[in-house]
Amino acid sequence: MSRYAQDAISFAQGAAVSVILLLFSIVLIAVISIYMLLDMPRLEASIDKRFPPANGPPLTQRIERALWGYVRGQVILSLVIGTSAGVGMWVLGKTGLVDGADRYALLFGVWTAFVEVIPYIGPWLSAVPPAIYALFVDPIGVIWVAALFVFIYQIEGHVVVPKVMSNALRLHPLLVIFGLLAGGELYGIAGVLIALPTMAAGRAIWEFFRERIDLDAWEEGGEGGEGDIPVDVELEPPQTASRVP
Repeated sequence: MSRYAQDAISFAQGAAVSVILLLFSIVLIAVISIYMLLDMPRLEASIDKRFPPANGPPLTQRIERALWGYVRGQVILSLVIGTSAGVGMWVLGKTGLVDGADRYALLFGVWTAFVEVIPYIGPWLSAVPPAIYALFVDPIGVIWVAALFVFIYQIEGHVVVPKVMSNALRLHPLLVIFGLLAGGELYGIAGVLIALPTMAAGRAIWEFFRERIDLDAWEEGGEGGEGDIPVDVELEPPQTASRVP
């Protein structure tokens, strides 16, 4: 009995620490956002002074466009997955596999679109209300609901997310997949949340500074160039001064 009590206490302590860290992160993000909004004109002027734009928009505007592309891609992704879940539940209700699911298909679709922004946990949370509904209506219907959401999120993870985010962020789909995997391995859920925005901002920064780098072309097989030594000419060894008797 004491072992179960210790496990419960450890779980409660871990949950409390996680909640406190989450609240601290939310407050920190809010404070940083407020300061950035208040000082954004001065920050932009300072950055433009140190890194003046060459032939395009300033650096801050490029980063803003890249982040806006991520937001646009996330909205499109939520709409696609939410619509898929709503249509799937409507089909299950109309075919009689889950009785009455078609009447709440719109609600299930909106819920799925809303929690889609949460990585890893979002797919599980989106399937909870339909599964609970199916459990009360017809326990066998839970199997059909589970199969529907597994199919949706398999298509999402391997097709929809790489395609939509690659177009929104102007990145290759493989870079999107590897970026999400790397963010998850490094920082867990938080890493997945910031992986794609960080990649988008990094691309904007790289494009900004790439315009300022001018590399000379690598010339191969040049003849008579400065500093070239003909291959067929043998170099004579240096002559030593003669000894004076």
